[in-house]
Amino acid sequence: MITKKTEYAIRALWELANENGHLATANEIAQRQCVPPKYLPQIVSELSRAGLLLSVRGYGGGIKLSRPARDITLLEVIEAMQGKMWMFECQMGPCDCDFGPGCDLKAVYGKAQVSLESIFGETRLSDIRLIKGRGKSDK
Repeated sequence: MITKKTEYAIRALWELANENGHLATANEIAQRQCVPPKYLPQIVSELSRAGLLLSVRGYGGGIKLSRPARDITLLEVIEAMQGKMWMFECQMGPCDCDFGPGCDLKAVYGKAQVSLESIFGETRLSDIRLIKGRGKSDK
């Protein structure tokens, strides 16, 4: 499951992808993407630590993507924010399921997990820009 904080991180990075390498402030991003400003400092910190953002301090500073939007996948963002994303609790290891390890649904859940990871691993920030038709060319 994708957390709200991870969704905010994706939206912040998507906004920065539309900046085409220019610096933006956290307040600008919060306003444009309707992200509560109180979450952005922690999100920016985690994304910077993961190598997805560059932060410039001081007058005229701000944040920008550390590399082109075409080189950042949604899976990278999700894992930077919350670690491995699991769709179902039983995929994470032992769980309190009444059916236990012999549950026939576990195999189906595993296939769904692989499919979801594949979709997020193949989807890049630049792809989202193209889908929405909002962004400028990504050079």
